Amino acid sequence: MSASVVSRVWAWRSFVWAGVVGSVLAWAWVWFRVGGPSAVMLLVAVAAVVLANRGTTGMRTAIVGLMVAGFTMFLASLYLVYALLLQGNQNVTAPDVLTLSVFPMVAAVVLLLGAVSGFRHTGSA
Repeated sequence: MSASVVSRVWAWRSFVWAGVVGSVLAWAWVWFRVGGPSAVMLLVAVAAVVLANRGTTGMRTAIVGLMVAGFTMFLASLYLVYALLLQGNQNVTAPDVLTLSVFPMVAAVVLLLGAVSGFRHTGSA
């Protein structure tokens, strides 16, 4: 195993864990502010913790589960952008849009970047 393979492995694992922690924090905040059905996305983010734990050890099916969870959280954050900006009332502020939709979207993208590159490098590591 060369040094470049080791550095790539740590890079995608860092992205996975940053995305998972960011997703749990972001969806917990969304659930705290909005409540209701956003609890489902909080459960998906908590399930991503278990999948990340298995996926970073080399289990490829867990990494596929992380990709599905990340894509689901990304689509849910897109729906929140739609709900806030197009269906919301006129009292929606920029911090509301940032904290309720953009931060979960960024966390999902970071998780997806780590999971996709992890899927590619898991077989070679």
